[in-house]
Amino acid sequence: MGVFADRLKTAMQQADVTSAQLAKQTGIGRSSISQWLSSKYVAKQDKVATLADALQVDAEWLLGTSDVQAPQAAAVTEPATVVDPELVSIWEQLDEAQRAKLVKKGRRLLQKETEPAPKRKAKKKKKKSKKRKA
Repeated sequence: MGVFADRLKTAMQQADVTSAQLAKQTGIGRSSISQWLSSKYVAKQDKVATLADALQVDAEWLLGTSDVQAPQAAAVTEPATVVDPELVSIWEQLDEAQRAKLVKKGRRLLQKETEPAPKRKAKKKKKKSKKRKA
């Protein structure tokens, strides 16, 4: 088993979380976590950071490049990022073109919220002309 897989398993045991719980907590797919635990793949840097945060360990320790398991205290406390697992799951299933469309749509939605609603002009009702019989 690889260093990453060993350390991920250790961190999960110490945090007393299953792969299903970790997947739900992080928004990462269960299949990805399973592949990492079986040493089939090593997680990308952004996923390692997400896992490290969730398991309260140092990302470098997870990767095997550090022997310090506890995360380093941040000099400035940052607000916790709220991640919606459903949105993450949808995002991961989209290709680049679809992701670009989703971002564009999101920006339009945000713009609509911040802009005042445009005034609508009242539509004049058209009168139906009655035809005279000759």
